[in-house]
Amino acid sequence: MQIHPSQSANIILSKIAEFKPKIGLILGSGLSSLANAITQQITFSYADLPGFPVSTVAGHPGQLVLGYLGEMPVACMQGRIHPYEGAPYSAFKTVIRTLKLIGCEILITTNASGSLREDVGPGQLMLITDHINLHPSNPLIGPNDEEFGPRFFAMDEAYDVKLRQRFRTVAHSLNIKLAEGVYLGIPGPNFETHAEIRAFKILGGEAVGMSTIPEVLVARHCGMRVAAVAAITNFAAGMGNEEITHEHTLHYGKLAATDMSRLMTSVLESLHRDPC
Repeated sequence: MQIHPSQSANIILSKIAEFKPKIGLILGSGLSSLANAITQQITFSYADLPGFPVSTVAGHPGQLVLGYLGEMPVACMQGRIHPYEGAPYSAFKTVIRTLKLIGCEILITTNASGSLREDVGPGQLMLITDHINLHPSNPLIGPNDEEFGPRFFAMDEAYDVKLRQRFRTVAHSLNIKLAEGVYLGIPGPNFETHAEIRAFKILGGEAVGMSTIPEVLVARHCGMRVAAVAAITNFAAGMGNEEITHEHTLHYGKLAATDMSRLMTSVLESLHRDPC
């Protein structure tokens, strides 16, 4: 039976007094250190939140950290779940709708991705402008809950135009090179074959990864605005000389984490001063 997100939301709300997060932040592989910059932390293990699958992958601590990043109140998922871990796609409804119920109006998600572009290599950041969904299922299949959103909803502005412009402006001010591209999502856990990468390029993919899209679908369904940034951790299969491993992903994720931390903190400070 599907657990209603209010169960987790009520546990969180009972312990955060008058604190109200405005932004939900999801940290991908190798990027969990960004949560260390959050002040006045209140932390919840996913194991203590009904319906939250527990992370099983290295680089995903599996806890929700609430507090201030800059002066912006945030709810930060320090690590995420993936379908390849065995979590049902429906679990993403519980996780994202919990963020919505505790006050988050915006979802900013990060991930570790392989690059399909020769000019964007490991350690760089890519602002996601759109996506191609190759997951075998969708979290919203099944009865629709009108409490959160309509049966059918548009995805033509999945990644918010104004938020993307804010990321561009802030990255330029910090002298951070921020590429832009289309994210192609697959279920994993295997990395891709050379033939698959050639096919993904033809489809229009510019980065590839195993997460993000299920979260974005649920967030857009319930009216949250979304922005996403990928940390490029490798060239995709057939494009580089290094072996593609999860350890490689974590290594380059950590290298990208410095720029990601600077960018995220400054974007949130900018949104706190001047909401868009």
